[in-house]
Amino acid sequence: MSFRVATLRRWSLHTVVFNFSSSPSPQFQSHSVLHNFLPWLENKASSTISSSLSISNSSYGNSLFASKSIQTGDCILQVPYSLQLTPDNLPPEIKPFISEDVGNIAKLATVLLIHKNLGQDSEWHPYISCLPPQAEMHNTIFWNESELEMIRQSSVYQETIYQKSQIEKDFLEIKPVFQPFCQSFGDFTWKDFMHACTLVGSRAWGSTKGLSLIPFADFLNHDGISEAIVMSDDDNKCSEVFSDRDYVPGEQVLIRYGKFSNATLMLDFGFTIPYNIYDQVQIQYDIPKYDPLRHTKLELLQQYFVPPTKDAKGSKEVKSAGGKGKGVPQSLRALARVLSCTTLQELNHLVMEAAQTDGRLARHPLQDRIKEIQAHKMLSSLFIQLIGEHNATITVNIKGLNLIYCLLLVTG
Repeated sequence: MSFRVATLRRWSLHTVVFNFSSSPSPQFQSHSVLHNFLPWLENKASSTISSSLSISNSSYGNSLFASKSIQTGDCILQVPYSLQLTPDNLPPEIKPFISEDVGNIAKLATVLLIHKNLGQDSEWHPYISCLPPQAEMHNTIFWNESELEMIRQSSVYQETIYQKSQIEKDFLEIKPVFQPFCQSFGDFTWKDFMHACTLVGSRAWGSTKGLSLIPFADFLNHDGISEAIVMSDDDNKCSEVFSDRDYVPGEQVLIRYGKFSNATLMLDFGFTIPYNIYDQVQIQYDIPKYDPLRHTKLELLQQYFVPPTKDAKGSKEVKSAGGKGKGVPQSLRALARVLSCTTLQELNHLVMEAAQTDGRLARHPLQDRIKEIQAHKMLSSLFIQLIGEHNATITVNIKGLNLIYCLLLVTG
């Protein structure tokens, strides 16, 4: 029996697209380039990649469509491991000199840049030429300062800054290594490297084998409610996709990249979807430095919850209830109960209670009813604060957009 492992496209991009960037529409490849891509790939693989899919343009760029009727459960594509780009494809001249601190995304981005610089001399030129240019990518890392200001109240803002700093760190590690080999592999700029890292981050797949770009499979677009995913078949040494529903000829075939919130989709893939059933909002608590139980609470957070960040904040992800009235998650209520404790005895009682039940901390209402109300008041006050901050940001953004619109009317 084949051993298959589901692989999520997180390295964290289509239904309706929403973004703040004023970027041009996709510049479509010529019909002949797309038409010849699959035959080239199958010739390179010496095997059939797909007999039921064809690549064509859509409003989302290059996409895959049913070329014949597809039934639920059909295997619609198989891409051999040997036909995938991984960090192991780094030239042996360069690989030993790249620091262990450099991540696999940056290494695979370097592989892309080398083949891009080789142009038509690269064995991967037909694939590289089908990848989107930076102008067509709407990831927040490419937003300008005024656009980023519009999402300052969102967790995506800080994650964007962090992501950019990580890419810059890898660039400063790799650039000096590349210099002696420029004549063989060409050169690249910071912008080139950032573009390549974003391509890898939005198109590569993680599996038990590591990180890889899977040509043809990465033309599949995202549907958050699809059950179809890319899987690894280690026995047959290939990645494959099985259809989760029926398709008629000419219909676009979709898969799910992962159970991603809109924040993750915007950060890593450059789009959001309406009514995202996996959407989340981040709630953060500041633990006051003057709290005499601060150290103990942080230890409990580290043991029972997500480890706190270096600035001593407890955080939980609040998943959307999809309009079904599920209310505040129990884990968030538990966090509020821990942080509202004012004595060591109260915290010890929560630990003992967890040991006597299912091991989860503070999942039952506090015995002191007043304390329980205070914990929920803490949540309520945070929600009101967050809503106020987001409303203020939206108001400022709307005023800015109205001003731009008025200026356009005057100058137009």
